[in-house]
Amino acid sequence: MQSLDGDVSGAAAGRHAGMFLPNAETVAGRRACRLAREIASAFFAVPVPAIVGPSRAIAPVCEARHVAMYLAHVVFQVSLSSIAGAFGRDRTSVAHAVRRIEDRRDDKGFDAMLTRLEALSHAVRTALEQDEPRDGEAGGR
Repeated sequence: MQSLDGDVSGAAAGRHAGMFLPNAETVAGRRACRLAREIASAFFAVPVPAIVGPSRAIAPVCEARHVAMYLAHVVFQVSLSSIAGAFGRDRTSVAHAVRRIEDRRDDKGFDAMLTRLEALSHAVRTALEQDEPRDGEAGGR
């Protein structure tokens, strides 16, 4: 089953007695996958619903999906199984996507583009990992 934010629940997060019981790692992985999808969507001008959709036939959508999976795994350090759950794919499909992107890094133009996307993704990850001011503490504005 797919949630409103495009995550596919159940497979990666697990179920207990019919109830969804997310843990911190699962929630962080889904958030990272959502960020990777949004970054790939904006860069490739492919809507997020297309990236998580079942279609495999449209090359630009497939490329955006594979790059999003690659970013989730390499930059955000999400496991292949968690990525599979978030994208509604099998773990081996995710592994194939990551390998395809790594193999394309021999192309200097593609490598330069992917390096920029990795830098953006690292910046987003770093920004999210920084502590936000708590109630009553001085803010950074």
